[in-house]
Amino acid sequence: MTGRIRIYELMSRFDIEGGGGGLTRFAMTLSRHLNPEQFQPVVCALWDRGSEVERQHITSLQADGIEAFTCASWDEQHPYRSFYRAYRRLKAALNAQPVDILHSHSEFSDMAVIFLKLEGKAPLLAHTVHNELRVIWGRRPLRRLLFTQFLDPLLFDMELGVSQYIKGNLDGRWMAERLGRHALAVPNALDIHRFQRTTAVHQQVRQELGIPQDACVVGSIGRLSEQKGYDVLIDAAASALKLAPELHILLVGEGPLAPVLKQQASDLGIAQQVTFTGQRTDVERMLQAMDLFACSSRWEGLSTVLMESMASGVPIVATDVPGNRELLRAGENAWLVRVEDGAALADALLIARHNPAQGQIYARQAQVDVQAFGIEAVAARHEQLYCDLVKRHHAS
Repeated sequence: MTGRIRIYELMSRFDIEGGGGGLTRFAMTLSRHLNPEQFQPVVCALWDRGSEVERQHITSLQADGIEAFTCASWDEQHPYRSFYRAYRRLKAALNAQPVDILHSHSEFSDMAVIFLKLEGKAPLLAHTVHNELRVIWGRRPLRRLLFTQFLDPLLFDMELGVSQYIKGNLDGRWMAERLGRHALAVPNALDIHRFQRTTAVHQQVRQELGIPQDACVVGSIGRLSEQKGYDVLIDAAASALKLAPELHILLVGEGPLAPVLKQQASDLGIAQQVTFTGQRTDVERMLQAMDLFACSSRWEGLSTVLMESMASGVPIVATDVPGNRELLRAGENAWLVRVEDGAALADALLIARHNPAQGQIYARQAQVDVQAFGIEAVAARHEQLYCDLVKRHHAS
């Protein structure tokens, strides 16, 4: 094997999540930490919506010497046309400069690289599954059956799951069992050193957002979608505010449920106590404004933003879902509550609010625990996996 290994880190969009995107942030962080003497990463999104967030992501990568681009613009009225344009642009880019590995991080980029392989145009294929298989492709069960259950285990050269739970999902597919294919559990990771709390930034962010300095800020970061369970969080907040009026809810992100959630807060009479920031790229700064982090998700693969909250030293209240259990332990580094249980979530927020010393004990333990997910170790694991994949290909 000579020369650098050229790898595309592929996703659907740079702003796929409201807060900048767990998978987006991971793919960008991974690209920045691969050994530049051995690897040549390219970060590519199939399409863009022309947002400032997307431009910031691309500009920051290019400033770090990493090639980054989007393939096509997204047309809401013609999604299939958008995909076809992106697919043609991706194929042209690969024809112009050969690539060793296509590493996909989303359903649509999975579909694109599979089509390339079926055309005989693809190099080695890898993908990381960031979510439970039952929710991939949303309300498109035929696509889930065709791609996730059948074509993915048949055509990908390497399959990674971000948690042991997701690895179990992948290994349990009928086609994977028939072929004797086994996925690898390789977690998301973060640059832990970026998450440092300072009083000055804490006060500055609150001032920028118009949040009182003496408020107890309960925050969350993510796409405003069904998965994140923000409807349950807002209900819980309305109950908790009756006993702790100093609480203030901070929701960072955008998504299809934004109008519904804002209306819900208004209907419950707590609109003044809930701040919606819209899409942000400065996740580290947003976390510094928070006294508690609330994860109300209905499901998670392995939450990047939870890891970021752990690294930031923010006490956490979270739902007890499989992906979260690989990061959090009730009574040791977080408070965990049942999924979809607004009353239990409200109680946990009040307990956390009135027990700050316990919260700091949990937060310090979480900061210790999250060290296992530092980007240096995870990037080294990817480097080894990429090298092994190329070597096996050359030896075959």
